[in-house]
Amino acid sequence: MANPNLASATSVVANNAFVRLTTTSETLVVSNAASSNKVFLLDSLTVTNVDGTNACDITINVYAAATNTGTPTKLGAHTLTVPAKASVIVIGTENKTALLEGQSIYAVASAADDLHIVGSWKELS
Repeated sequence: MANPNLASATSVVANNAFVRLTTTSETLVVSNAASSNKVFLLDSLTVTNVDGTNACDITINVYAAATNTGTPTKLGAHTLTVPAKASVIVIGTENKTALLEGQSIYAVASAADDLHIVGSWKELS
């Protein structure tokens, strides 16, 4: 697992994820395989509460593995409350981040079926 040299990148591909947090268990948002030879430049990650009445908490975890193994680091949201019928921007223009080879992002909601996540990134290889 080595970081690809971005100076020699020959491909930049847009990608996205649309994730519904249907349980209160940790759910994969995006994963960069250990042997992908890619860097994911994350442009945005927005969490929307689709519940019309109740707030819901979100936690975003980053792992130094392509799966949710090991100890996570919190990414911009640790039990962050998303009000009913509202959205929060976890990654945006002021705090973009990169996922190197063998890293992943997972999300945990405090209530099932309340939160949706939309993310976008560029895959450089």
